[in-house]
Amino acid sequence: MKQIPKKLSGFALKYIAMVSMLCDHANMLVIRRGFFAPFRGEDGSTLIPQNAPAWLGAVQGVYRVFDVLGHLAFPLYVFLLAEGFTHTRDRKRYFLTLLAFALVSEPVFNLAHYEQWTGPALQNVLFTLSLSCLELFVLARIESDAAERGKRIALYVLTCLVFGAAAFAVRSEYVFLGTLSAALFYLLRSAGVWRLAGLLPLLIASPWVLLCAPLLLLYSGERGRRGGKYFFYIFYPAHFLLLQLLGKWIATALA
Repeated sequence: MKQIPKKLSGFALKYIAMVSMLCDHANMLVIRRGFFAPFRGEDGSTLIPQNAPAWLGAVQGVYRVFDVLGHLAFPLYVFLLAEGFTHTRDRKRYFLTLLAFALVSEPVFNLAHYEQWTGPALQNVLFTLSLSCLELFVLARIESDAAERGKRIALYVLTCLVFGAAAFAVRSEYVFLGTLSAALFYLLRSAGVWRLAGLLPLLIASPWVLLCAPLLLLYSGERGRRGGKYFFYIFYPAHFLLLQLLGKWIATALA
């Protein structure tokens, strides 16, 4: 059987994840709060009348497409976290960078989701990735120190339970699903196609995450293009601000 060439680098997967995230948040901030604003009920639901303008049908079509594409982002970011942790020269700095941008992004995340600077109900996804990165520190230590297979597996399970509980306590996006997915992607990094098991926890959130499977199978294992190291971090809070401003402008124009 002819082997499928693996052509997607880590850099390419980052861009795909970024575009997916942009689609997801454009749905929330631009389409729902912008284009659909005149048709929103008091409970926040959208009620499109029968005699709605033709352009609104096109916007609804875009919304449905973006809704599907938006589910690619988180699984790809978790996979890239496991890859980044495995290959980075400075794991401590990698974690601290994630945590710093999680803290910086939180007010902007709250403003986008709750239209206020604070929002204790849910923390941004970078907190999930930061927790997952800490989890990988522990798993890596177990991997190197625990020689007995049974003991090692027991410690892996215990670690996943502890960090899953921590994700619940912090109320970060995807909670234990994210930390468990990160653990599987890391521990199965040399397992070939079985590494796709990292997607399984996220199926609870959406079956559309399976669309990531072919992308991960095409991953070359190479970093790809260098440069723009902090661009993807800065993009996270920046895109929330820009999309929110655009959504408000559209809502005002249609009012």
